[in-house]
Order: sequence, then C-alpha cells, then structure tokens
Amino acid sequence: MSDAPVHRRKKIEIVCERAILDDVLEWLREAGVTGHTVIPHVAGHGRQGRRDGDEASRILENALVIAITREDVARRLLRDSVERLRDFAAIVYLCDVEVARPDHF
Repeated sequence: MSDAPVHRRKKIEIVCERAILDDVLEWLREAGVTGHTVIPHVAGHGRQGRRDGDEASRILENALVIAITREDVARRLLRDSVERLRDFAAIVYLCDVEVARPDHF
C-alpha cells in the first residue's frame, strides 16, 4: 500500500482575548479561511502577565483558534495581525503542515 499524496498548507494559530473572538473569526472568514477549531479556554503567561481568566466573569480569558489554509492567506493574516491586534492580548503564529485532502483548505 503506497502513502497517500500530501499537500503543503499553513496552520495558523491565534491565541486571543475571548472578548475579541467573534471579530477574529469574522476576520478569518473574510480572508478566505474555510474552517477553524476554537479551544475556548486557554491559560498561559507572557508579556501581558498570567492569563487564565476568571471562572465567573470570563474576564481575561483567552481562546485558541486553529485553522489550516493556503500559504498566501496565512501570510497575509500574519502580516495584517500586527495592526489589527495591536491593542489586544494576542499572538499569531504559523506552522507548516501536510494534508491529504487539499480541497478542504
């Protein structure tokens, strides 16, 4: 049995304030991203200090958005994130991935 052909894509991951999650998802849709996964509560420590949210109010809670897309779309999102997310606790990064069904991305 031979290996299935693989196709290169980019995975974009965005850790952002839960308060701007809907705006981030709309931004991805407008950019041409066709699907995503959201992990609604992520904790960590960085430039903004510790962020793990408040259970009752969700103040300071972060979310993780994961999407796979074409390289041109991912690079444009990364470039545009500098300005778009400047005033928020957010980080955007890209990873190389290989997929078997490129038409899904």
